[in-house]
Amino acid sequence: MMREPMTTRTRKIEVIHTLLRAGDKPRMRRTLERLDDVQVAGQLDNLPANDVLRVLRFMPAGRRGEVIGAMRYEAAALAVAELAPEEVASLLDDLETDDAVDILGRIDDEKLAQILARLDKDDAEELEELLAYDESSAGGLMSPEYFSVSPQTTVGETLATIQAAEEIPDGAFYVYVVDESERLVGVCSLRMLVTSRHAQVVADVMLTELITVPPDTDQEEVAELVSRYRVVSVPVVDAERRMLGVVEVDDIVDVIREEATEDILKMAGAGAELVGARSFTSSFRARWRWLGVAALGGMVVAMSLSRFSSALASVPTLALFMPVVAGMGGNVGIQSSTIVVRGLAVGFVETARISRLVVREVSLGATLGLLYGFVVGMSTIWLGGAEDPLRLGIVVGGGMAGSMVIATAVGTCTPLILDRLGIDPAVATGPFVTTSVDVMGLLFYFSLATLLLGVGT
Repeated sequence: MMREPMTTRTRKIEVIHTLLRAGDKPRMRRTLERLDDVQVAGQLDNLPANDVLRVLRFMPAGRRGEVIGAMRYEAAALAVAELAPEEVASLLDDLETDDAVDILGRIDDEKLAQILARLDKDDAEELEELLAYDESSAGGLMSPEYFSVSPQTTVGETLATIQAAEEIPDGAFYVYVVDESERLVGVCSLRMLVTSRHAQVVADVMLTELITVPPDTDQEEVAELVSRYRVVSVPVVDAERRMLGVVEVDDIVDVIREEATEDILKMAGAGAELVGARSFTSSFRARWRWLGVAALGGMVVAMSLSRFSSALASVPTLALFMPVVAGMGGNVGIQSSTIVVRGLAVGFVETARISRLVVREVSLGATLGLLYGFVVGMSTIWLGGAEDPLRLGIVVGGGMAGSMVIATAVGTCTPLILDRLGIDPAVATGPFVTTSVDVMGLLFYFSLATLLLGVGT
């Protein structure tokens, strides 16, 4: 399906907002009829919970569950929490089990107990079992709905079973083969089944080399397995290799997006969740520590440079180039650290490549530093303000080159060291790298000025 232009999607969002404020029910219903469930869900993601419920009430009851299931889980949970337990129980009938778990896992325990009490006993027990797993683990992601057959079932019987099913799971791309103890022994894709003779038994066509994960496997590791082996679902098994469920590709896409968002936010020192998913208090707690580090780093920079006050008094022009020296170093440092952090996340940076990576980044920093150092250093000739503009240009150019070499070394090595220590390398960027680069880069700049311009400390 082609994506709509941004202007069109923005206009539709504005129409829904306008119709909500005006209370124009007929036009609202006509507008919602023209949008599919995913389009409606994408626009409800950005509305307050009470407005989400108002829009849902304009829709037929049969569509509400599908729209809720297509929303961001955080936004859906906020809306569901405002409904009566009976209404939530009715909505859950139209949701995939794994989607229902992801939404219910974000609702407080008291409301959750009230909702589960309104469900069928078997459904409630199934949801409680899945809710017991960590939401960021394979168990928290898996769906208990899949097709399974015994090894001696024929291909024809297997296809007949699938065709006779009342409801086929959205992610039913494979049929899993289990023995009498429910242990996983093989798998058949639907393609394999429809291209095999109906009289053949499944044991003769199934694949026995399987990619499986235990329920406590971290979601990022599951996503990496799906990416490396190019499968569309991964079976989750217990210690006895009994099938518990499957993690499907749509959940993996969500995981990849969540992990990438988390890394980006951590690198900026802004926590691990988007602002819309957090309260003011949690956003404050996520940010104040990193900003405190940045403020402390700025004080360290000021104290470190105070010993060069006489150099600034003798050559005030040095102060003009402090921002560009610190800024260029900080920028190239963040570039290097971002490359390393992402490389570690996707498995590109390996032990055998570390030395080559460090050498490449430092060499790149030196080359870029000499290039921009020469350009900026030459500008000092036109600015004047010094008895020896040529020597001042050498100080500025050399200071910039040195700052950028230091920045690439720090930006490359810090995430590698943190990863070796078992610390999330995403926290290496942002305030930590920029602050350390500012301190070391400016110290190098003023040390060079002291040496070449002959000003005292």
